[in-house]
Amino acid sequence: MNQKRKQAVHLLADVIDSIDDVKVKSDVMSLEQLSEAFLNEKDPEKRKQLAADFKRQHEELHEFLNDNPELVTAEVERALLSAALGGEYVDEEIRIASNGRRSYRRTKKQIAPNASAALSYLQNKDKENWSPNPKADPELEDTSEIEGDVYGE
Repeated sequence: MNQKRKQAVHLLADVIDSIDDVKVKSDVMSLEQLSEAFLNEKDPEKRKQLAADFKRQHEELHEFLNDNPELVTAEVERALLSAALGGEYVDEEIRIASNGRRSYRRTKKQIAPNASAALSYLQNKDKENWSPNPKADPELEDTSEIEGDVYGE
């Protein structure tokens, strides 16, 4: 699974787990499995069936997300801003030797800023200055001083 997708899935699960007054819990592995299945499945009808099955199995998660659209919007905005600014993340690789011993290797990886994400963020947050279709009033130059010379008075 793509590292950013995996981080997004884990982040959403952490946010849901951190809310004390809501008794919504979801299996992160099932979210990962759903996204893997979506990536591997090309048939749109089978994708719809995967989504319907997931929705049926996790009805409480679906209801929670429908009841809290601001949570989803905030997470998407945070992810878009994170992509726009770039940054670094720690990638952890777990290796299991033939004797069963685990070893961990952590590496810091740098992500370049994404100009498309930055433009999308600015166009949505500051529409007045960053709109792709600006609706500015045309500025008309005052020509009253030279009208006499041109047209004669």
